Amino acid sequence: MLLYLPEKFDINEWTIIAIVIFNISIFFFMHKRIPKEITPLIVLISISFPKVLDHSMAVKPFNFYDITDTNKYELFDLILYGAYPAFGYLFVYFLDYFNLKGKKLVLYFLSWTLISVAFELLLVKLHVYVYTGWKIVYSLPVYIIVLSLTFLFYKFLIYYRHYNTNKQTNEAK
Repeated sequence: MLLYLPEKFDINEWTIIAIVIFNISIFFFMHKRIPKEITPLIVLISISFPKVLDHSMAVKPFNFYDITDTNKYELFDLILYGAYPAFGYLFVYFLDYFNLKGKKLVLYFLSWTLISVAFELLLVKLHVYVYTGWKIVYSLPVYIIVLSLTFLFYKFLIYYRHYNTNKQTNEAK
């Protein structure tokens, strides 16, 4: 696969670079709350969801939006995937930190959905995403589903880790 260079280096490329730097700083400077064996899995799922969705909805036959300057797959389309890991990580980080249940958990999901939509709108204004048929309202159910799947994946990983830790402890006795 050939990666094209940007036609012009402008605000969308600078935005992507800034977001990737922000992502890297999140992982370097935040307290390590999430277990080290779970963090890479959260990073991978946080990259996988957007990659699958982008390669499903941003290409023919749908072609709902373009990423960066053109409809060609360019270098900064690839670099943009470095912008997603902090999203999933921060979502589970604060989920774990606040240990929310019931109505508070629902409010947490709705808050993250609104934050996600607001951030997407900012990226549209900065020409990282160029809508060709997509409307921001379509993003609401997408974010709710992605956040729910991330939540379930994280809970499964925590359960599995706890189960294995207890199993190893019992076998050692």
